[in-house]
Amino acid sequence: MSADELRAKVAETNRRTLQRWDTTTGAPPRCEDCWVIKRTRARALEDGDRDTAARMATDMGVHQRLAHSADYGK
Repeated sequence: MSADELRAKVAETNRRTLQRWDTTTGAPPRCEDCWVIKRTRARALEDGDRDTAARMATDMGVHQRLAHSADYGK
């Protein structure tokens, strides 16, 4: 995959990330904290702020383990 193809793929992913799930389709609603983290990361990537984007990726990993993993810490 070329750099341009990757940029286009990331841009499309970011665009979709900024949209909320349509609950009429049966998709589960996104956790509000997940939504905020993903939105912040997507905007940071759009702005070229790699530090914030990296921090949000780490924050999402921590959040998912703490909030969404029933086995974490056992």
